[in-house]
Amino acid sequence: MAIDGLKEVQEAVMLIEAGLSTYEKECAKRGDDYQEIFAQQVRETMERRAAGLKPPAWAAAAFESGLRQSTEEEKSDSRAA
Repeated sequence: MAIDGLKEVQEAVMLIEAGLSTYEKECAKRGDDYQEIFAQQVRETMERRAAGLKPPAWAAAAFESGLRQSTEEEKSDSRAA
């Protein structure tokens, strides 16, 4: 791993959120395969749900962010109409 793994992860997140990079590119920098990681995340999330466990914090945050963005887009579309 890197000299400062936390800073590298923070940088990757910032680049992705700013639209300057992608999950695939950032995973490749770490030597990971994005498709494998994504598939594993889906499997684990489904297994947690089936077991009655709460989703991981990152999944809940992503869901809330997507829901908020969708709601904002709907409001914007209704104002434009």
